Amino acid sequence: MCASEKLPSWAQHDVVRHIFTVAAGLGGEARIVGGAVRDWLAGRAVGDIDMAVNLPIQLIADRLRQIQHIKVINTGLAHGTVTVVDAAQSIELTQTRSDVATDGRHAVVAFQDDWAKDAARRDFTINALYLDAGGRLFDPLGGQADLAAQRLRFVGRAADRVQEDALRMLRYCRFSIDYNGAQYDQQAVEALRGFASLAAGLSGERVVQELLKILSNEHCAAAVGLFHETGLDQSALGVGIDIGAIPSNPEELRLVTAEHGWLVLFSAMIPQAALASVLQRLRLSRAAQKFCLQLVTSSTPKLFAELTTPRWRQSAFFMHRRAAAIYACAAWRLRGEFRADLYQQLQHWQPPEFPLSGADLLSHGVDNGPALGQMLKSAETLWVQSDFTLTKAALLDAVM
Repeated sequence: MCASEKLPSWAQHDVVRHIFTVAAGLGGEARIVGGAVRDWLAGRAVGDIDMAVNLPIQLIADRLRQIQHIKVINTGLAHGTVTVVDAAQSIELTQTRSDVATDGRHAVVAFQDDWAKDAARRDFTINALYLDAGGRLFDPLGGQADLAAQRLRFVGRAADRVQEDALRMLRYCRFSIDYNGAQYDQQAVEALRGFASLAAGLSGERVVQELLKILSNEHCAAAVGLFHETGLDQSALGVGIDIGAIPSNPEELRLVTAEHGWLVLFSAMIPQAALASVLQRLRLSRAAQKFCLQLVTSSTPKLFAELTTPRWRQSAFFMHRRAAAIYACAAWRLRGEFRADLYQQLQHWQPPEFPLSGADLLSHGVDNGPALGQMLKSAETLWVQSDFTLTKAALLDAVM
């Protein structure tokens, strides 16, 4: 079956049409599955498009490679997945499959052509939604009703799903932000509590992928609360987080996250004594680890107070363009008042350029050695204390 004009506009991509057409020509069927269908039904913007096909993945991949301007990348061939790309779109295409064995992190899969079995291996009912080439919706597990009711449910028994892959517990927390109402599914919460310890076996990289998405959402407070109350934080991070550090005003999070990402809130929630070990556990980059450590060590009552005084520039100068992030982290850790105007003032402030250089001192007869560095440091301190008003000549007079 070729792609139909009944498909929604977001699905009217050439690469999607090619996948539908090639699958039908080979005697099989392709369907759009998961997040794209879910978000379309929920009235949300559709992002990445994933598709499934009930044919051997190598067979359809080889046929797609014969189409001009189509590129097929073997991104996960052992698990039945390729990425189909043209100039405008990238589609992850996976063969229908079922799980044969799981260990809490990875699955051994068996390929088959049964759409019901493919749906049964997915995490949530709202992700087991399919759209065929004719624009028809297939909903074998009641995902559309759950979506309408803002009810996030695991497929089948929640306990089975989280034991198959412990990351699904963190995914439940994340998806609950946008797809769950005021009441959590009790079976799901019991599974999270009962099997939270399995999260200790997750790689740091997988944990980070979920935390990034959770903490980047300004409405994450309830999800982070669930992460903490079920004990997932102790298992996934090795430490209990401080959920009181989450600001009650989502606008604060939106403002800070837009500039600095998720790490400011993350740093605010982690006890200082445990931060270094948590960062190592998550295998964050050296730059990210350094950033988090600076935020926390600088989040003292003294520095926070200094950033709120008329002479805030003097303190901000030594924070190397991180004053706004430090201010936000300190406000949340210390339960201080967060002022959006002050945060934006710190964020947009451009420190002036120090007017004196080592070359200036050398030209005035200072030897190149430790004394030169000490003189520069003294001059910089004087310059900052003057609110950056002292000129080069005045600084030379002061230190020579």
